[in-house]
Amino acid sequence: MGESVDDSAACAASYANQLHATVERLAIGRRWPLVLSDGNVHLPTGRGIAGLVVSARIGRQIDAVLPAVALSADLWAFLVDTVDFDPAGAARPVLPPQVRLVNGGQYLPLPPSVTADGPVRWIHEPGDFLPRLTTVLRLLGPVTPTLMIRRATR
Repeated sequence: MGESVDDSAACAASYANQLHATVERLAIGRRWPLVLSDGNVHLPTGRGIAGLVVSARIGRQIDAVLPAVALSADLWAFLVDTVDFDPAGAARPVLPPQVRLVNGGQYLPLPPSVTADGPVRWIHEPGDFLPRLTTVLRLLGPVTPTLMIRRATR
């Protein structure tokens, strides 16, 4: 019984250390406006940062190029710079049906958060610069139609 209490305390300490490291790296180091809530860390979108949420299948096809966060076993989010994004819609890109844009006041959970689907983890932690939204959409263009065809032929 003593071991489970010790294990629980060790897990809590490890989580607290991970949370502190995330805040230090992203909120202090990169000046991202992180929000801490219920022991989790969230990135509010807008202010030049958004997320593109895609299926893990699509995510795996483009993950070598982009910084991604695994939100669950089935969903990945790619963090993007929205400097070339027009929220009013004049230059708003058309998104493939399997892609959801998380922007403008919505929140993305970041590691070491735990969602209902399990822990959030980095696939590739972001570097100093995020890819532009239009760059990511160009990468998604050739990927998503193939996946739509595969799903339709099953």
